[in-house]
Amino acid sequence: MNIYHATPYDISATGFYFSDFEEYQGKAASHRNEYGDPVEEYEIQFIDGDNCSLFLALGVNQANLERWFDEFEAMAEYDAIRVIYLANDLGYDMADITQTRIDDVMLFEGTLREYVEDYITSTGMLSDLPETLNYYFNYDAFARDLESSGDITTIEINNTSYVVQDG
Repeated sequence: MNIYHATPYDISATGFYFSDFEEYQGKAASHRNEYGDPVEEYEIQFIDGDNCSLFLALGVNQANLERWFDEFEAMAEYDAIRVIYLANDLGYDMADITQTRIDDVMLFEGTLREYVEDYITSTGMLSDLPETLNYYFNYDAFARDLESSGDITTIEINNTSYVVQDG
């Protein structure tokens, strides 16, 4: 379970913790500042739990909090990494991220060199060459070419390297 904090912009009010949208709505509806006036605007902060990187990448705020809970909070890690890429590297905001767009991002966990080795093996690119000539293939140069042409992108999220191909 994730824990969040609604920090009021009204300096005469204290914030409150919540863990789901219904709890947020209930507390916000009855929240008052020290003068008894209703508090209307909050900064939403991620305090503890899973998917903090996703929360930050999507710029969760009071206006999109319900969508966060409905579509993103419980997202599987694989999809979360793809959404973080869409938000951080391609500049999409939460409103622009659809399941189709998420599905278009192909993700490989590992280094660029590992990706190229896997790609060469799985496609059989060198299978027609005699075994002795395979040793002369420059995996690193091929990897650099793929990256510099924009066919793939490397990212690091939560200390893990990924190679991304945006389909």
